[in-house]
Amino acid sequence: MIEQVIVESISGALRDEGFKVAIEVANLYRSADVAAIDTKGDIWIIECKVTSIGRAIEQLKTHKISADKVFIGTYYRKTRDITLKKIKDAGMGLIYVMPDGSLYEFVKAPNNTNLWKPARERLLKRIQEAD
Repeated sequence: MIEQVIVESISGALRDEGFKVAIEVANLYRSADVAAIDTKGDIWIIECKVTSIGRAIEQLKTHKISADKVFIGTYYRKTRDITLKKIKDAGMGLIYVMPDGSLYEFVKAPNNTNLWKPARERLLKRIQEAD
């Protein structure tokens, strides 16, 4: 599975659930693969990876400043316990794209309580303005 398929699967499923979704959104000095506003108004960022989960964790540390929830999105596979611990310890979630294309939130992302409001507002505006 390639990263683009993961992005398309996640963005499509979130749209089907009523989220406002944007792809490749500029956020601080990075780009978010998927940025979305859920039905409660919370901002989610999903960094999609085929490999390099550790790299995704590092990328999401920046995004946590402006998003209510952050996730790593990847295809379904066995994930090492040490990797799951790193994801949980960093306050992130993990979404698997299952073989049938459905999503499985394997690790629930906690709500981020340490937001920088100006960055969150900028990201919110960018998502709302996306096609």
